[in-house]
Amino acid sequence: MTIQHRTVDIEAAAKLWKEDLSASQIAKRFGVSRNVIVGLAFRNRGLFPWRGDAGKKSRAPGQAKTSRPRKPELRREPEIPATAYDAERLQSAKLFHHLSAGECCWPLNTGGPYLFCAAETTGRYCRNHHARSLPKISRVNE
Repeated sequence: MTIQHRTVDIEAAAKLWKEDLSASQIAKRFGVSRNVIVGLAFRNRGLFPWRGDAGKKSRAPGQAKTSRPRKPELRREPEIPATAYDAERLQSAKLFHHLSAGECCWPLNTGGPYLFCAAETTGRYCRNHHARSLPKISRVNE
């Protein structure tokens, strides 16, 4: 017996649903898959009353999680202080989308809109900013 979307079949399935048969048990009686019955129940909510979370597994008392995993703290990069060179370059600074290949892309200010050095270079940064971008190597008793 296959279920059709006729009122008679939907009402018969709803009656079995109200008798607390599971969707799988109703599906076996009609010779269809469980998903067909779940779909019928979803589309005809007036005939298939909500059962709540009765079929779901619940935790035993005392098993609730008490602590949440902590989000890792993001470390801020240390700000590199501006120099006299940076102040000098502000006069010819450009916005990022105005930079072309061969111009230094070192940011000169900390708040937007960000302005960039734009000095001529063969890499990402001009000589001055390239030197500032490298870590300082401390030499101990050579």
